[in-house]
Amino acid sequence: MLNLTENTKRILFVVFFVLFSIATGYALYYFFFRPLAGPAPGQEPPGYTGELGTSGPRGDITPVQDDYGMLTPADTVTGTGEQPGAGQISSDIFLLRDAVTQAASPSADGNTRYYNPEDGRFYKINADGSITVLSSRQFFNVDHVNWGNTADEAILEFPDGSNIYYSFDDQRQVTLPQHWEDFNFSPKDSQVVAKSIGLDENNRFLITTSPDGNEATALYNLGKNAQDVIPSWSPNNQVIAFSKTGSPQPDNGEQIYLLGKNNENPAALNVPGRGFIPNWSPTGKKILYSVHHQRDGERPMLWISDASGQDVGRNRQKMNLITWADKCVWANDKEIFCAVPIELPIGAGYERNPFLGIPDDIYYINLDTGVSQKINTPEQNRPISQPIISQDLSTLIFTDSVTGKLYSYKLNY
Repeated sequence: MLNLTENTKRILFVVFFVLFSIATGYALYYFFFRPLAGPAPGQEPPGYTGELGTSGPRGDITPVQDDYGMLTPADTVTGTGEQPGAGQISSDIFLLRDAVTQAASPSADGNTRYYNPEDGRFYKINADGSITVLSSRQFFNVDHVNWGNTADEAILEFPDGSNIYYSFDDQRQVTLPQHWEDFNFSPKDSQVVAKSIGLDENNRFLITTSPDGNEATALYNLGKNAQDVIPSWSPNNQVIAFSKTGSPQPDNGEQIYLLGKNNENPAALNVPGRGFIPNWSPTGKKILYSVHHQRDGERPMLWISDASGQDVGRNRQKMNLITWADKCVWANDKEIFCAVPIELPIGAGYERNPFLGIPDDIYYINLDTGVSQKINTPEQNRPISQPIISQDLSTLIFTDSVTGKLYSYKLNY
């Protein structure tokens, strides 16, 4: 038997401990901290040209393999529109879809379009409650849907930066450049506005283009301010985006530039706070917006003002409703419906995500009479996103911000 002295044992223990520590450290580095493979220094990612690009050759991309049956465009999914779990919740509330629903949007015919992330298809809920598939083609993992206004068409943005234009009317599909983002259709869908984001700050522009990527034109150099520009084509076809790059304003306000489609000198909208979120009226003559300020506990407050031509910024009114402007829907230029959280803590205007699950009350606003009143019953206790108003103003369709389920609510006002 090998007899070791105490000093030898100590030395062997130290050596073993050092080797074990080195091996453990390397394993941790290899599996958790080593950098992923990427382009060599000075090289750009594959496919990036460094220039304002076009969409490439016309034509369809091979569709994803269809494993969900033999549905074809315009096939009706069910006769009643009721899916498993859907149905009447109460006298005023109807569950339209008992599953995650994304990108709910009104269509030109007054119906509701949406994306089903489970099967990757797009659908329409008709006036009689039936559900029609817009296309049998599948698009999985869509990150954002930019719908057209007059036609059933959309630009789909994916997590990896890929962009696809798709027309549900003629089943046409075109790939758009990956360095384009934040698309928004013009009123008649003949053009879209978007950001072209190059790796170099000198190669970042606000552009207009046809929906399929032809005839791209760079209008404004974004430089370091890309995150401060909000593409939003006005219904009256005068404005294509908002830019939060104006002069500093007194009392912690902001000056918002309204960027025109002809690169003309922009009008300026002075807003009494920060965190500007816009919502155009149907004619584009007015704008509803939310900003947060110390006077309101840094919570989002609704304001409204004129927004057309020489009247930009005139007749500004505080609505005294604490909510974000994108939780509201215009019925016409005089009537608005808003989802208003039952409570919001101080500072909620800085970061809204922690408060998405707060239930909303529904308010009706009449700009002619100045009336702003709560109109929902206690049965409506859900957090509302993507509100859509029916053409007869009798029903509010919305997505539950937490569950993603789609509901309709019968309005009483």
